[in-house]
Amino acid sequence: MGNIEKTEEMHRLFDRTAKVYDQSGVEFFGPIGRRLVELAGLPSGASVLDVGCGRGAALLPAAEAVGADGEAVGIDISEEMVKHATETVQDRGLDHVTVSVMNGQRPDFPAARFDAVIGSCSLFIWTKGPDDVRPYRELLRPGGRFATAAPSFFSTLQGRWALFPEILNELLMPYMLRSLKQNGAYDSQFADAGTNWLATPELIEKTLTEAGFADVAVQEEDLPVVVTSGRQWVEFTYTTGMRGMWERIEEQERARLVAEVTRRLDRLKDGNGFITTPVPIVYIRANTPES
Repeated sequence: MGNIEKTEEMHRLFDRTAKVYDQSGVEFFGPIGRRLVELAGLPSGASVLDVGCGRGAALLPAAEAVGADGEAVGIDISEEMVKHATETVQDRGLDHVTVSVMNGQRPDFPAARFDAVIGSCSLFIWTKGPDDVRPYRELLRPGGRFATAAPSFFSTLQGRWALFPEILNELLMPYMLRSLKQNGAYDSQFADAGTNWLATPELIEKTLTEAGFADVAVQEEDLPVVVTSGRQWVEFTYTTGMRGMWERIEEQERARLVAEVTRRLDRLKDGNGFITTPVPIVYIRANTPES
């Protein structure tokens, strides 16, 4: 799991991003959260924990799935994320949903507290192997469900990152790696793709099995990300964790880079003026043994 310095960096980044997180008009976190909940198969009346819930992209669909007789608990390290998620929960009158500030790497709940633990575009940030995943198994009751989603790392073995359109990968990947090195996170999922537990379905299954899970299922699906301009794509990335990469680039260099990104993407506009880039998302499900 991440050390104190890296955790604090993540905390500050998502506090800065919370106001605009998933608010760019580009459909991204919402569809992933809904699909994750669908694949998780949460039953009515279940108790579910959403780790790194952000503004509720998966928490709200999970609350709908379990219904008023169930319970949906969201936790996030960012006070600002929790504030916005709480406002949405209160506005919708969801009495069976609670949101609180908590470090998702070390959830402070009793063992066997939940029927399901989910994490949409969150757990991949800090989990590196079985020891990091095992705490989520311990929170689950026998027969409980674990489900998570992340931008797919399958292409990292070929030096590509799922969140970058193919036309931008060679341009942006050096900046992403430099940013990770600067913030002390160079042992992240990018640093050594060959040992990244998310790099192949086989490694995912091995990791979760070693963490005590069974019935592991992995599937990769393309999510079409649709923007009206290269500039809108850049603005969208500022509402995600990629904001950290942009902020670490010197202002003049960043302006040149944004101009080149915009130029390349604008060449992809279709006849209706839209740019559609597929982003592969990996969805992972597993169960705890019945006994």
